Amino acid sequence: MNLLGTQDVDLVSALHIEEDTYDATSNRTYDLLLIVLVTAASIATYHNCIYFMLRTIFPSAFQKNKTLFKKGSYQFTNMTVNFILGVYGIYHYYHSVPHIETVPITERIRGFPQFAIFGALQTGYNLWSLPLGLIMQEPVAMMGHHIAVLCVGSLSCFSVHGFRYHAPFFFGVIEISSVPLSVMNFCRDHKDIMAPKFPILCAAVRPVFAITFLVVRVILWLPQILDVLRISGLLGYTCPSGDYACRTAIGSFWLSAFFLTLLQVFWGSLVVKGILSVVMGTGEAPTKKSN
Repeated sequence: MNLLGTQDVDLVSALHIEEDTYDATSNRTYDLLLIVLVTAASIATYHNCIYFMLRTIFPSAFQKNKTLFKKGSYQFTNMTVNFILGVYGIYHYYHSVPHIETVPITERIRGFPQFAIFGALQTGYNLWSLPLGLIMQEPVAMMGHHIAVLCVGSLSCFSVHGFRYHAPFFFGVIEISSVPLSVMNFCRDHKDIMAPKFPILCAAVRPVFAITFLVVRVILWLPQILDVLRISGLLGYTCPSGDYACRTAIGSFWLSAFFLTLLQVFWGSLVVKGILSVVMGTGEAPTKKSN
């Protein structure tokens, strides 16, 4: 396939001069911004409720290890949000997203305003995750992940050219693979509680995580991100001469999407390495190096 097909270049170039129809309703930006803020506030409230509930139920254990309770409430909150986003994304991915062959390139770039909510939800989620990640001392890669998602999520949510055709998958479906990861991390960090009471769950969640991660974040991710990188690259390539705002916005989106893809490939390689070590009898079940 010709990555810079003349017809596609002409079609994408025309988007820069077409009348803006995305913000047809004056309250759209306000509504989406409200969703972002409500999402962040709701997750923060839920997280605090979980934290204080655990603190109340297990007061003596809390006094012995406050850090463990902070981490546990953080993991449980992430698991809940990931599950909701994953199920919501799967539903729309299979019921609302038409096959890519039937959707023109221009529609994949600036169409599907109904999917802007996915970008808003992810932006709100990562507005909460970023400061909490600093507090929980997450790895640098995860902090970069939060920042990159804020970039692509906010552009998908608020920009005319939001590439929203792919939003249900990238901002919804992929989160389902993080659910078993949260359970796995919870089992690891609370062995004295989880291992005796839920031995089967803690043993089974590792291969479940490995399978879901490789299927969703590698096998399904790569062909779709190639389309996103191609069409966003074309849009940036055709920005009017001297329009630095266009080049900066689209360039930031492209670099963030590419960075997120490199992270998935890197983490996927760790999962594969873990699987091979188990098969060859030289290590434990697969895991992703993340808090």
